[in-house]
Amino acid sequence: MAKKKSSIIFKCTECSYTQPTWLGRCPECGAWNSFEECVADPNSSAAAFGNAATQIVRPVPLDSVNALQNSRFCTGIREFDRVVGGGAMKRSAILIGGEPGIGKSTLMIQIASNIAKTVPEGKVLYISGEESAGQIKSRADRMQINTKGIEILCTMRLEDIKDALNSLSPVFVIVDSIQTTYSLEAGLVPGTVNQLKYCANELIGWVKERDSVLMMSAHVTKEGSIAGPKSL
Repeated sequence: MAKKKSSIIFKCTECSYTQPTWLGRCPECGAWNSFEECVADPNSSAAAFGNAATQIVRPVPLDSVNALQNSRFCTGIREFDRVVGGGAMKRSAILIGGEPGIGKSTLMIQIASNIAKTVPEGKVLYISGEESAGQIKSRADRMQINTKGIEILCTMRLEDIKDALNSLSPVFVIVDSIQTTYSLEAGLVPGTVNQLKYCANELIGWVKERDSVLMMSAHVTKEGSIAGPKSL
């Protein structure tokens, strides 16, 4: 069997944006002369996950596109479903923001439980970078939340999350929180602008190609805005 050839890509040193040709200015973060040439291994986990640099996209007439059928997941929380337009849209990402301790994790474990009950044929993956599995289970038990059908993964590494996504193919993915997630491709320190943008884009890219939903939590600053880059 012939070995796949590695391809050359160009990666921004400021935000880790990749694309197949060199550019003077990064279209993602606006940095000048920040692209460096590097080799993209087609057998790597990044390639298997779906690197935007290797994707070929073309415009198509909108009237030729088939509309998504049964395109929303009902979360079982009426006001939440109303806010997001009738339910969580497949192939979309939802960002839940709020102050620490306000109840983001409790809301998301309740949503995970409801989705697991209404979509028994699919898997729900709950990823926690802040709490242990035992802490999450204790909260669920205290709130009398049924956790049957929920897979729990306690990690901050994007690479671990990618492996779990490709292995389980969940229909609903919860990341609590995106600020604790980091990738070896974008440095080792969680919470930086580069890390947030890189990790969020990778996760969003995964659900965009499948009938899945991504829900992420994020803390707010003392000024009341979502912590992290505005593009998040």
